[in-house]
Amino acid sequence: MHDDARRPIPPPTAPAGWVRLAITECGEPLVPLSRLAPARLVVEARYWQDGLPGALPEAYARLSVARRLLRAAASLPAGWRLVVLDAWRPLAVQQALYDGWCRELRRRRPEATAAEIAAEAARYVAPPSSVPDQPSPHATGGAVDVALQDAAGAEVPMGTPFDAFEPAARTRHFEERLAAGARLTSRQRQWLRHRRLLYHALTRAGLTNYPEEWWHFEYGRAQYGPILRLKDWPVLDPAQLSC
Repeated sequence: MHDDARRPIPPPTAPAGWVRLAITECGEPLVPLSRLAPARLVVEARYWQDGLPGALPEAYARLSVARRLLRAAASLPAGWRLVVLDAWRPLAVQQALYDGWCRELRRRRPEATAAEIAAEAARYVAPPSSVPDQPSPHATGGAVDVALQDAAGAEVPMGTPFDAFEPAARTRHFEERLAAGARLTSRQRQWLRHRRLLYHALTRAGLTNYPEEWWHFEYGRAQYGPILRLKDWPVLDPAQLSC
C-alpha cells in the first residue's frame, strides 16, 4: 500500500483575517494541461463532455498550478495518473453552473427564501463575479477539480461522483466517521485510501483543498496565504485566455 494511503487527512484550518489580503496579479499565463505529461496527467473536460454551454474541451491553469499538478502526479503510485476534470472557467460557464444549482435547490426546497438558496448554493458553486477583486476560484486559473486513474486506465472510486453536492463529498467524510467510532465497510475503507492519496499528493505539491469537495484544490487565492503561512503569496485575479 502506498504510504499516503495510510496517512489520515488532517482537519482544515482557516485563520481569521484572510479576507483583508489584497489581490495582486502575478501575470502568469494560462497553459493547456493536456500537453504537459500525458503519461502522468490526463484531461477529461467534464463540463465540455456534458455539453455545458461555453465549456472548453481543454483544461487551462496558471503555470504555477500546472507545475504543481505535475509534481503531484509524479508522487502517485506507479502507473496511476492524475485526472483534471475542470480548471479555469469562463464567466459564462460559472454562471451556468451556479444558475443550474440554484434551480435544483429551489426544486428541492420550495419553501426556502432567496437568501437561503444563495447561501446554500455558494457552499458548492461560487457565485459568478466579474469584479476584479472578488473573483470566483475557477476564474483565476488557480483552481482545479481532479480525480485519479489507476494503472489499468480505470477511474478510481472516491465514494461520491465528481460534483456530488452532498455531505459524503466532504474530503474528510470517512475520516470523520472513523473518528466518531463508525465501522467502515471494505469499500468505504478503499474510498478513504483513495481520498488520502489524492489529498496528500496535491497538498504536498503546494495546493490547498476545499473541505466540502474531495476533488477541488487551489493555489494562489487570498485566504490560503495565511493558511500556509507564506509571506510572498502570488494572489491571482481573474484570468483571460489568449487564443
